[in-house]
Amino acid sequence: MRYSGEMGRRIAEMVGRPPCLGPSRVARLALALSAALIGSALVSPAARADVKQAYVQGRRADLDFSLVGSVSLDFRRSNRPGNLIVVFVVWDNGGGVSLSDSSGNTYAPAVDPTQTGGDSPLSAQIFYAGDIKGGANNVTVTFADPIDKHASIYIHEYTGIGRLVPFDSAVAASGTSAEMTSAALQTRSSSELLFVGVASDGRSIKRLTPGYHVRGLRPGELTADAFSGPASSLAVPYSATATQSGTGWTMQLAAFQYIGATPSTPEYPVGLGPVVGGVSSRYLVDHGGTPFLITGDSPQSLFVNLSESQANAFFANRRKRGFNTLWINLLCADYSGGRADASTYDGIRPFTSDFDISTPNEAYFSRVDDMIRLAARRGITVLLDPAETGSFLQVLEDNGADAARAYGRYLGSRYQGFDNIIWMSGNDFHLNQLPTPEEDAVVQAVALGIQDVDKHHIHTVELNFTLSGSLDDPSWAPIIQLNASYTYFPTYAQVLKDYDRNAMPTFLVEANYELDNRQEDGEPRSIRKQAYWTLLSGATGQMYGNGYTWPFLAGWKSHYDTPSAKQMGYAKRLFESVYWYELVPDKDHKVVTAGFGEFSDSARVSENDYVTAARTPDGSLVMAYLPTNAPITVDMTQLSGPANASWYDPSRGRFQRIAGSPLPNTDTMMTFTPPGLNHDKDTDWVLVLEVN
Repeated sequence: MRYSGEMGRRIAEMVGRPPCLGPSRVARLALALSAALIGSALVSPAARADVKQAYVQGRRADLDFSLVGSVSLDFRRSNRPGNLIVVFVVWDNGGGVSLSDSSGNTYAPAVDPTQTGGDSPLSAQIFYAGDIKGGANNVTVTFADPIDKHASIYIHEYTGIGRLVPFDSAVAASGTSAEMTSAALQTRSSSELLFVGVASDGRSIKRLTPGYHVRGLRPGELTADAFSGPASSLAVPYSATATQSGTGWTMQLAAFQYIGATPSTPEYPVGLGPVVGGVSSRYLVDHGGTPFLITGDSPQSLFVNLSESQANAFFANRRKRGFNTLWINLLCADYSGGRADASTYDGIRPFTSDFDISTPNEAYFSRVDDMIRLAARRGITVLLDPAETGSFLQVLEDNGADAARAYGRYLGSRYQGFDNIIWMSGNDFHLNQLPTPEEDAVVQAVALGIQDVDKHHIHTVELNFTLSGSLDDPSWAPIIQLNASYTYFPTYAQVLKDYDRNAMPTFLVEANYELDNRQEDGEPRSIRKQAYWTLLSGATGQMYGNGYTWPFLAGWKSHYDTPSAKQMGYAKRLFESVYWYELVPDKDHKVVTAGFGEFSDSARVSENDYVTAARTPDGSLVMAYLPTNAPITVDMTQLSGPANASWYDPSRGRFQRIAGSPLPNTDTMMTFTPPGLNHDKDTDWVLVLEVN
């Protein structure tokens, strides 16, 4: 967290710099359709462009033969990996059905089978398969009892549905009247995809609820979809209505977590790397098991200070610059760049009753939903703090642990289906002091409440400044899966300390920010030093920050497309081009044996000259970050063969090949001297030694 006023002066005294006395902190995806549906609402036809964006393809197959035990149907086009398949099955007996496909996807029922009443009973059921495999696909429905006369299957593919928890909830109803009405459906969040399947023993279905788009149709049957409008556990439920001409009907309605159009290869982290030889990996992985390198920015007050269009533009810029993670506070008051009453720029407060956390305001959280979806469309993970402790620690204490846990359950239910979230508790608890047991109790209650419902997302916690790691407070160890290193001093010291704990991956959650000279110069060279020190000390990534955009000060639009923001992208590009997740920090100087400067956990970043280096266990890669032009000595026998050697300019993102490459690995020691000033007229360079 940043700081000002008296706290700023206290920190400045510690590091010998005057504080920057900046401004004090104390100081929808769719338009709603106003149609009455038993107290429900769907989106307007104008908003159905998003539905078309979600719907990919569909087909129908009919069987009108007796004693058929299964039916198969091909998708006309290959499925896209990560998408959702929804299948509606209608058949003429009371036996069960099971689904499989040629891609090996797993199908689950959205709801139990229901039967029509009337003279010719039919059974119907919705199934789904989430996070599907890509490629050509054939879906097979197998009937426990061979059909007597008729069966239909409707297969649909959708995109933009959450991978972690695609399904939200479903209801079913049946009857014999001409008017059909589904049971009331409660959804967890706004803008979900609603899917309805209808079966009747008549030939005509008419007057389907406005706003639904019919996807499959035959006499007496249909499937359709729509988006919900604003809804939550506090809102009116949804339903669907239609009329039919037969003697009996059944209607099923299911809701799926809609995120929106996402990149072709979403990078959202979902877990920890594999355990090898009994040792846990030190990195995160995404949906496909690919190591995930956090490259983050910290627009902490974005939810309350930007409109959705401004947020979307910010996300687009950050994605362009290589950022894949953004720290945003779910609740934001004056401590973290917002307003004292925690309201948005246009006056929407998070709770309907002051700071009573049992009264969440749907308008506020619905906007947050939409912004997180906008981030997902840019492939950005949100490091989401549910109640940052700079402003909300006292609020949580005033509400109590039971209310805090209930608030956590509300958040867990609402956001468990959002793929692009890492939960981060805390913020600044104290200056160089761990939380008290009483403080831990209420903050942990929120995290535990989230975990009561949301079993899918990673958790971390930021503790005290100016120096801490999440595991400094052992009571957090059972709750978190990711350690957050926090320091305003040379970052390698705290990151290495946390790396050595060998308990979980660590990342740099916060250090000195660009254009924020409360403690350091905020210049690009210092920001680069923090990043490269971190990435060569065993971290699974690091967060950058900007003095204008964590609180979105006046003029921020002219101060966020900065040199350091661009250079964070250069760092990401370099490390993702190598096996960064296999690098082991050279803590004992077996690789860089001389010229590595002075190790310090309390020096000023701008003045420290320490060289961080790392090597892969197989000796195929060595990297070292040199803050100065001073030469270093490398033991070349640490490499497994002759090495292609180059200097990487971290200020420009360009390589310079070192003459004589590939260099032999038989000479025990070799001296490397950086090639003068880099593009920014600074002295820092990265040495890269790679074995073919």
